[in-house]
Amino acid sequence: MQQKNKIILMLVLFCSVVFGTGITYSAFFSGSELEVEDQKIAKFVFESKQLDHLELNPTSLVPGDTEEYNFSVTNNLKEVLSNVTLNYQIIIKTYHFMPLKLELYKVTEDKEELIMTCDENYSRNENNELVCNSPEQEMTYTKEAIDNYKIKAIYPSEFDGIEYSDIVDYIDVEIKSWQKLG
Repeated sequence: MQQKNKIILMLVLFCSVVFGTGITYSAFFSGSELEVEDQKIAKFVFESKQLDHLELNPTSLVPGDTEEYNFSVTNNLKEVLSNVTLNYQIIIKTYHFMPLKLELYKVTEDKEELIMTCDENYSRNENNELVCNSPEQEMTYTKEAIDNYKIKAIYPSEFDGIEYSDIVDYIDVEIKSWQKLG
């Protein structure tokens, strides 16, 4: 019995030394081979913000109504410009219980460009939400940029039957961004 206890104790000590040393060594002695005289960390600045009050409440719409929601996306925050080129994508999620036509427009000074129409052509996720992904957009780090958008929620007048009353729905706008590589 004593022999078995000694073997187990030795095995535990051996494992502690082997695994403990490797973890400790990697935690205290990690480093980089790259040394540059002007070494800086790039700032990733990306902010989505509301131009006005952005409230996506489609339950107030009645057949024949159109509601517009404006928002903007920029690569700077309080005079600090991003140091990296970035890509972003606008994702609209809704249960689409209400028969709304959702259109996403990119707004410039002289025109509104239709980016996507969120409808049943898109797929649903595991929560049964209709998920509409816009094409990827790019913002470079060389200059300050601001992209303006508008979501139009159109409730067609032909859906004025009693079966469409008291329907509850929501519209969730998500902006996913990442650093452009390559």
